[in-house]
This record gives sequence, C-alpha cells and structure tokens, in this order.
Amino acid sequence: MVTKNNEQKNQKMSRLTVIAILLCYCGVADAYGSLRCKGKIIESGAAKATVLALCGAPDLHVTSPVPVRARSGWGASRFIGISTEEQWVYDRGFGRFPAVLSFFDGRIQQVEYLPVRSSKSERQ
Repeated sequence: MVTKNNEQKNQKMSRLTVIAILLCYCGVADAYGSLRCKGKIIESGAAKATVLALCGAPDLHVTSPVPVRARSGWGASRFIGISTEEQWVYDRGFGRFPAVLSFFDGRIQQVEYLPVRSSKSERQ
C-alpha cells in the first residue's frame, strides 16, 4: 500500500517537472528575438521607420562601420566595401532588461537583451 502511494506521488512529481520545464522553455522561446512596443511585437526584419513609429527614439544610438566581404569561387574572401551597422538601445523601464536592436541595411537583424536590469524609476 505504501509503495503504491509513493509510486503515484513520483509519477505526479515527474509530470509536474516536465510541465514546468516545458513552460519555462516556451516562455524563453517567445521572448527571444522580439520586442513589444505599444502592444505590437517587433521582430527581425522590421524596418527602422516601423520601430521609430512604435517605440519612439532609442535611449542610445551607436553606428559603426562594418567591412563587407565576398567569397570567391576558390573559397577565399575579398574586401568589397564598407557598410554601417546600427545598434539602438531601449531602456524599457524599472526591473526590465534593456533591449538592443541591431540594424543592417535599414532592417532589424537581431534583437537581444542586456543582462543588466534598468535602474529607471517606474514613476518616470
């Protein structure tokens, strides 16, 4: 009798563990690579104009030159020019990770979150 109760408890615990792991995984998968502004989700591929319209001006804007290379038929690469990559940082408020949007050719290439929480007050 005691063994049957322990077996049932173990099965229940293992089911709860699997459910908890799946819920955590789904939450992370949905949050990565996107940003929510004014109730809309902004993902990779969105244009700068769309981001400005929905999220407003970024708190920090960094532009850096990036070398552009092309690969030849023999596997070597050669320098063909310079492009610019932009990074916009949005401080999303107290207790939330700042979002970094990387733009290349006027479109979002990547959405990341900084590992430091914002220190902005909720009242601002």
